[in-house]
Amino acid sequence: MSQAERERRGRINMRVSERQERVLRAAAELNGETLTGFVLAVATERAEEVLERAQRIDVSAEAFERFVAALDAPVEEMPTMRRYARKRSPIPAP
Repeated sequence: MSQAERERRGRINMRVSERQERVLRAAAELNGETLTGFVLAVATERAEEVLERAQRIDVSAEAFERFVAALDAPVEEMPTMRRYARKRSPIPAP
């Protein structure tokens, strides 16, 4: 058993229309890939794009400048917050 075969333990089953199957098979054949390989590659690429977009925050230049200014601003003293931070937590540590 090859390394690739050992790593592939998951299984995904799906139903498709006849048209979807024809389109996918034709595209896979044009690419010189198996149907499974083609669908897996395309689905994985799309999933990675979705995950990357979810982790990225897009803001305007103006909003970014305000954010940076807030980070660079002097720290505001918060005596009440400091007092609570010194107190022992009522929640036991794990």
